[in-house]
Amino acid sequence: MVSNPHALFETAYTLMRSSSGGARLSEAADLMKRAADAGHGGAANNYGAMLQHGRGIAEDPTAARVYYQKAADTGLAEGQFNIGFMWLHGLGGDQCLETAWRWFMRAGEAGDTDACTHLGQMHMLGEGCEQDFTAAKNWWRRGAAEGDGRCAFNLGVASAGGHGASPDFVDAYRWFSRALALGNASATAELLKLRSVMTDAEKSQVSSKIPNGPSVL
Repeated sequence: MVSNPHALFETAYTLMRSSSGGARLSEAADLMKRAADAGHGGAANNYGAMLQHGRGIAEDPTAARVYYQKAADTGLAEGQFNIGFMWLHGLGGDQCLETAWRWFMRAGEAGDTDACTHLGQMHMLGEGCEQDFTAAKNWWRRGAAEGDGRCAFNLGVASAGGHGASPDFVDAYRWFSRALALGNASATAELLKLRSVMTDAEKSQVSSKIPNGPSVL
């Protein structure tokens, strides 16, 4: 019988990936739990997700929260984001925006782009932390630098709306272009909206700064 946590995790993960349900997925859940209980952070995170969404086992957000916490305590950034998300929305237990923010901070510092997205939003709105437009934009820049189209899109919205600074349509266009390049299809509509309000001088700046950008100008 396999007892090594990493081997258990690998076996469970293979079963989970190759099954859409039934006995194989239930077996994957059982093996994932065994690996998680043996201290494997990735297994704890995956088992938490299986519990949260009812994959291979009955849906149980309270238990999911316990396993996400186990994953977070190992230092796994994805687990830190997930336990933060549970706190943010009060899933499986109490809601506390400040606690959510603290877990997102740890995940964001480790490079988790989901955390960067949420940290930007929380700082922008002052939820769970002090409102700080600069911090919000810095988190989104960090996420965008890691290739996250949501963060780039949010920077476009922030630049177009000002949010602590004067509106900058050229910068907004640059970020929406980046978001589109990263696969965020919603950026197309925003680029077209900008075209309707930008001056010729601003359009010229965009053309010089983004010579190979989207052809909506």
